[in-house]
Formats: sequence, C-alpha cells, structure tokens
Amino acid sequence: MDLNIFDDVLVLLEEGNMSRAARRRNVTQPAFSRRIQSFENWLGRPIVKRAANRVEIEPALSENIVELQALIRHVEALRQRIAKYNAARSTVTVAAQHSLIVSIFPDFAAGARDAQPEVDFRLRAANHNDCISLFLSGEASLLMCYERDGGEPMPFDDRIVRATWGRDRLVPVIGGALRFTLDRKGAPPEETPMIRYPPGSFFADMLAGASTSYSNHSGSTFAESAFTVGVKEMALMGFALAWLPMSLVYSEVQSGALIVCNGDTETLPLRISLFARSTDPVAMRLCSLRHDSVEPSRI
Repeated sequence: MDLNIFDDVLVLLEEGNMSRAARRRNVTQPAFSRRIQSFENWLGRPIVKRAANRVEIEPALSENIVELQALIRHVEALRQRIAKYNAARSTVTVAAQHSLIVSIFPDFAAGARDAQPEVDFRLRAANHNDCISLFLSGEASLLMCYERDGGEPMPFDDRIVRATWGRDRLVPVIGGALRFTLDRKGAPPEETPMIRYPPGSFFADMLAGASTSYSNHSGSTFAESAFTVGVKEMALMGFALAWLPMSLVYSEVQSGALIVCNGDTETLPLRISLFARSTDPVAMRLCSLRHDSVEPSRI
C-alpha cells in the first residue's frame, strides 16, 4: 500500500470534507475518494459514511488521530534509517532530562564525536522517571540523568553499567527586577513568589528532603513545572525565585542576568550519571568518556 494514503487520511481528518481534502492533496475528488477506499480496504472497515453531499468521519478514526500521526512519523523515520543505512555507523538513542539536553549533552556529543565519529544520536528528552522508564524498556540504549551526589545510587542490577560524566549543583536563582530586592546577605524577601517542581518529581523530592529555604518558603507559588528550560525563562523575566541546575544557568549568573540567592551558600550537589547495558558495546564505549565538571571554575 502507498504510505501516502496515511497522509490523505490525516488531511481528511483536518478538513472534514472530501472536496477540500482532495484540493489540498492536488488530486480530483473521485481519485481522492478511491485512495480513502484503499485505506478502508487495508483497515478492514469503513472510516467515513458517504452521503450525497457530505461525508461523516467515523469516531473510531478521529479518536485515534494522535496514534495515526505517531505511526506516520515512526514509519517515515524507519524508511529514512533503512534508506540511509550505513553498516559503518551506529545510532544511539539517549534518554536524558530536559535540562541535560540543553546544558550537558552538546558537550558530551562533541567528546563522543571526537572519540567515535561513526556514532549518531537520537534524543529522547523527558522527566527523570520517564527517562528511566525509556531506558529500562529498551527504547533508549543510553541514559543520562541526575543523581544526588552523596545519595544512594539507582538500584540497577549488574547488567547495567554506571559512569559519572560530571558534577553539578542545584541553586536558588532570581532575575529581573527581583534581583534588586535581595538583602545584604543575598536573601530574598519572605513574600517572594517561587516556581515549584511538581510533587514526586526528582528535583521536588531532592529539595523536600534537604535543609533549604525551598521547604520553608512562605511566599506564593507563581507556577509549578518540571520543565527546567521554561522555569529558567520565567526566572529571567523576574516572575519568581527558582531552583535550577548551575549548568543550565551558568552563563546568566556570570552575566548578572540571574543572581544566586543566599550568598551561594544554599546548594544541593548533583551527579551527572550515564547508564548503559553491558551487552551494548557502543553505549558502553560512550559510558567510558569522562568529564570533570560542568563549570569552568568550580561546581
């Protein structure tokens, strides 16, 4: 079957009309209708009810549009991989937290490209727990994530190899007009709003279990989000105080756009860890790469 028919179905779902859909696909309406019938034959059931002047799309199709879109993307990616397959190259799927994709992965990829120029990467950005799930399910062959430095390592068995890429720290930062509200010790006013992490998320659990002002904060909550890149932008706008990895905000702290609160005394050390299966030689070689820090000076 011509896979372009899947695109025909998506256009029909978007337009809800055979004539408009046919015009978008640059074919006549009878030809477009025959293509939809081909999809129905493949599917084994009708997806539209045809009347004299209109069609009605079956709910069974419209309620599965997200899965259909994902299938089309997956098939196209598979087609590209097969068409461009090169036995001398390897593609490694990396599951990593959003902040690490932005702040750490580019440096990691540069080192990997120098050491293993035949390796390409496919990135899966997700929250901490979702990254672990992607790795354990086999959807990713390399896991890059934070662990609390000095805390208990994740309980993987001996089939999983763990390596430390570098170290980081979680710090409270403030930007915009709020920078000028800090007292002489660098502490913000008690009523300063804060951006919090959702309960159960990795950073929320870390902060809740530590002796920091995060747990004792008495101001309002401006927003709740686990998307650190977005949290950083809100902090830069001066909306609220936020706790963020130093690797993500280092340039802004150096420029003064963000200020680390409380005289840089409140920090939570983080370890940037890499995980690979011992049966995956390419991922194992990537785990052997080393990096000392994520800041030019100190963590």
